[in-house]
Amino acid sequence: MKTFVSFAAAAGFLYGSAALAADLPSRQYVAPVAVPPAFTWTGFYVGANAGYVWSENRSRYSYALTNPADFADFNALALVPQSLGRNGNGFVGGGQIGYNYQIDRFVLGAEADIQYLDGRQQSSWSRTLSDAVGTATVTTTARSSIDWLGTVRARAGYAFDRTLVYATGGLAYGRTKDASSIIPTGSDDDGPFQGLWTGRKAGTRAGWTLGGGVEYAITDNLTLKGEYLYYDLGRTKYVLSGFSTDPDDEFLGATVRRKTSGSIVRAGLNWKFSTF
Repeated sequence: MKTFVSFAAAAGFLYGSAALAADLPSRQYVAPVAVPPAFTWTGFYVGANAGYVWSENRSRYSYALTNPADFADFNALALVPQSLGRNGNGFVGGGQIGYNYQIDRFVLGAEADIQYLDGRQQSSWSRTLSDAVGTATVTTTARSSIDWLGTVRARAGYAFDRTLVYATGGLAYGRTKDASSIIPTGSDDDGPFQGLWTGRKAGTRAGWTLGGGVEYAITDNLTLKGEYLYYDLGRTKYVLSGFSTDPDDEFLGATVRRKTSGSIVRAGLNWKFSTF
């Protein structure tokens, strides 16, 4: 009898436990939702760019005369300009390489680029004067170009997730070519005369650049940017020398001082390498 009671109690306990377990909610495994990693500007990148350049150049002339008073009596100073300048506009294109490091929303970096510039320019001045002695026409021409331009710049910006607004500045350098000529022709009491004075200078010059831009990450690796840069390659100096067939010519030549600067507006694509 005791055995039967014990068996019945055990069976009742097992039945109750099974019923209670059936009433409890079932536990199913739920996989965690994958959260994409936050975008970061940190990393190396390379890219290409193209745009437009406005080159602002001006030549200033200092004239060498044997007798400035006699030269002025003929009003010849009115025949030669004190300066010549003209803007040269054209295509600019090249490539860049750089590195960014993001700290919270602040982005610090460095970038180097090399550009081809199509900004050749030429300015001319021609004038004729006559007096009791004779007639003279003087034509002055200045030419300049920048074969290429490179920069090495620091960048500092603020990131709005995939949009980066930044300022940039640093070293600018490039190969420039400058040349001028002064050609007088005319006649006086000694008869007809003509002359030619020329000079040129070419070489690599260094200066500074400053600008800013906006860059947007199209994907985690591909970014698009728009940028403005102002560059200043400083001043250079060279001498014009030559001859005249007029034995009474007071003109010995000139010293030319040339300033080279300009503005660049360009768009670029960068490929950002993944960081690990």
